[in-house]
Amino acid sequence: MVFELFKENIELFNLINHHHDKFFDRFFYTYTSFGSGWVLLPFLAYIYTFRRYKLKVYLVALIIETILVTALKNIFDQPRPASVLKHVHLLYKLYWGSFPSGDTAMAFVIAFVGSYNEKPLVKAFFFSYAFLIMYERSYVGVHFPLDTITGALIGVFSFYGAKALVDSSFKSSI
Repeated sequence: MVFELFKENIELFNLINHHHDKFFDRFFYTYTSFGSGWVLLPFLAYIYTFRRYKLKVYLVALIIETILVTALKNIFDQPRPASVLKHVHLLYKLYWGSFPSGDTAMAFVIAFVGSYNEKPLVKAFFFSYAFLIMYERSYVGVHFPLDTITGALIGVFSFYGAKALVDSSFKSSI
């Protein structure tokens, strides 16, 4: 059963996906790689070098996020927009495993971990990155807004869950 085909989800998807031009097509086609796994390496190197506490939180959050996203994708097995809608502006082809957006979940984990206890400019950088990934997923035609909103919530939950686990394990080891 496809549960994402409700009016508001489709209308918001169409608003984002059908509002495109050549510049943004190129920009978001390139930017989409920042939501994929390769962005982990420079981020890991940064937090390993400068923010050791964040490394623990990030690794636990990444495990939580991966388990949740994988489980939900397998449970719900939702089609991508191009599989169920006409006239999708698709920048690359993906057809199944739409719900939730794993790229958005990972981007929000990175945003919350990266911005934790940082200055406003650093926070703005990380959250701009995450919200652009969230927007980009519908722009390139591979996720409904519900997918990306759920992915963002998974990222937030994963961060706070990981932080609580790391903090409690630190306190219990004292």
